[in-house]
Amino acid sequence: MPDEKPQIEEVVESMLQECKRSMLTFWTLGLLTVRPMYGLEISNEIERSTQGALTIRSSTIYQMMARLGKRGLVDSYKQKTTVGPPRTYYQLTPAGRQVLQRYIDEVLSPDSPIYIGLSQMTAQLFQNLGEGPQ
Repeated sequence: MPDEKPQIEEVVESMLQECKRSMLTFWTLGLLTVRPMYGLEISNEIERSTQGALTIRSSTIYQMMARLGKRGLVDSYKQKTTVGPPRTYYQLTPAGRQVLQRYIDEVLSPDSPIYIGLSQMTAQLFQNLGEGPQ
């Protein structure tokens, strides 16, 4: 009978990838509250601000931006550059701003049940599993 135990490293990597994917939309919409950005700029800013923990291939960022555009969360426009072809810039729509605000209210706000529950569970895990992050 083959070993049915999942490989720990594979499970952890799968969980991390799932978590990272779910954060990309939020992170992107958040960045667009600052100013309109082009795809590579969004990707670079996410990588910089997460100290390389989140990286995005260019194909992924453009697929995501197309999906966000179809949902009405971002608009795009082209702008000429001094070198190379025009860049496509993305900006947050009012609907995108509403989605972002609701996510913040329901998930990230210290008053939200999700935030409170996750904080309590994390504290309990640290207590049960050891001294904290290693």
